[in-house]
Amino acid sequence: MGSKKKKKSGAAAAPAAERGHRAPGNIAEAILPTAELSLEMQPEESGKSDDDLPYSPDMAAAVGLDGGKAEESSAGEPSASAKRAVHVKTAAPGKRERPAGSGRSAEKKKKSKPAEIKPLKPLFRVANIAYPAIVFAVLTAAFIALPRPETSETEQRRLAEFPEFSAESFLNGGYTNGITEYFNDRIPYRDELKKAAAQVLGLFGVSYGGAEISGPIAVITEEADNEPEPVIVEDTTPAVTTAAPESTEKTSAPDAAVTTTASATTAETTTAETTKKPVETTKNVNEIAEGVITNGQVVTKLSDGHWWGISLFGGGKGAKYAASLNRFRQALGDDVNVYSMVVPTAGEYYLPSGYESYSASHQKSIDSIDSQLVGVTPVPASLALWEHINEPIYTRTDHHWQPIGAYYAAQCFAETAGLPFADISTMTRVDVDGYMGTMYGFTQSANLLSDPETFTYYKPDRGSYKCWYYDTEYNFTGNFDFFIPMPVSGSYSTFMASDDKIVRIKTNAGTGRKLVVFKDSYGNAEIPFYFGSFDEIWVCDMRYFKLNAVEFVKFTGATDLLFTMCTFSAVGTNADHLDVILDNPVTEIKETAN
Repeated sequence: MGSKKKKKSGAAAAPAAERGHRAPGNIAEAILPTAELSLEMQPEESGKSDDDLPYSPDMAAAVGLDGGKAEESSAGEPSASAKRAVHVKTAAPGKRERPAGSGRSAEKKKKSKPAEIKPLKPLFRVANIAYPAIVFAVLTAAFIALPRPETSETEQRRLAEFPEFSAESFLNGGYTNGITEYFNDRIPYRDELKKAAAQVLGLFGVSYGGAEISGPIAVITEEADNEPEPVIVEDTTPAVTTAAPESTEKTSAPDAAVTTTASATTAETTTAETTKKPVETTKNVNEIAEGVITNGQVVTKLSDGHWWGISLFGGGKGAKYAASLNRFRQALGDDVNVYSMVVPTAGEYYLPSGYESYSASHQKSIDSIDSQLVGVTPVPASLALWEHINEPIYTRTDHHWQPIGAYYAAQCFAETAGLPFADISTMTRVDVDGYMGTMYGFTQSANLLSDPETFTYYKPDRGSYKCWYYDTEYNFTGNFDFFIPMPVSGSYSTFMASDDKIVRIKTNAGTGRKLVVFKDSYGNAEIPFYFGSFDEIWVCDMRYFKLNAVEFVKFTGATDLLFTMCTFSAVGTNADHLDVILDNPVTEIKETAN
């Protein structure tokens, strides 16, 4: 039996040896593997250092460290490393600590495992695709089906036309660009959307002293011969024009509509055949009307509680303008009285404080012009207007004046010329509410947009005059009223509808005087107030006139010749047209009306 047992023991020992184990020689050897494993795997106890571990000489002797003598510190105390060694070797067998970080890594693995994404139910999958598709389809259908505007009332211009196809335009990209421009320009409810956008944009932008600034502005350091022309950009804005009626005898309003760009009242230029200079195809970024180039715009709230759009004036001596009028005087001799009436714009009277360095004195330019005239009578309308600055003599949302301002200027001219003048009380007053003029189109100011004004004009008795309309070469186009019905935004164009024409007016004034007027758009509002002063009036715009001006004045038998315009035209590029019409070779003029 003993031998069997020995065999059994040997058999049991053999596998142990094969596994690399041997029987422990003492208790320390028995616990050492466990202690060593604990040393490697035991986590640090929170808040305990090695000095805090339990220690005694007996514990050290039990594990056979240095024959029972532990390493001591200089103070006689066991060192921290000795305490650590004893603590490790006496760790209870069978009570193994969890390896350091094993719990956290297990949790990490559990957390890092990606959550299983459950597929959407079929109904939600369909809705996820259908809803955006339906919204897109509705917007597309609305974009295609809703009516597209042809003109913009707030911008006062005709919107882009669909391009005509040609092989050349297709190859050079003009056709496709035209299609893009057409759809971009003619978005349904364009004005309404732009108004909403303006309200948002009004929260941003440049301001100075509580006012909005539009366009580049420059400090005015001296009076230039002509006003500054800061930045030139391409003018791709189509003008609002409608063909003149074909019939030669009509009593309804002419078809010609407002002729404006996004911020102007006229856009047509004289053809190269009748001008000394080629037609320019560029537009100044600060040009708010044909030839009216500003030094920038200011939108500000004045003491009347309303927002105003005011153009800053670059100044100028007006030498070209004065020289041209002197040429008229010499060519016409003493048979015709020649007058100059240059009037300021609103900035002369209502410029907010703090902007004096950015806007020149209008009166200084007018005085400069008057000092250069020879044999031409200046009309001091600018001084007369000072007496009425507490009245609405200028529009707040447009670059023009109100007709009441034109009335006071016309009255000053009649007094200077020694003529009778009809009182405004004898005329019919017409108020147009909700007027938003060209300054909004230029500045896109949300403050202006939210504060429209009333445009007020005055109509003489309809039986006291008759009008004949001609093109700019004096070909008769029809009989129409002087006052043409217009949309609210085009109210200033109610006077003759546009500038690119010649209009002859006969009245029952009985004074024996005849007047020829060369003007810019400012002069349009004056004309009705002359119906009581002159028997016959010819209204011509110097920018579009295609005849020899001196010969035309002689043809009419005029007794008086008036040049009336704003300061921007007199010191700016519009004055160049005066030399053009003086030198125009077309001298044969005949009456074509019935």
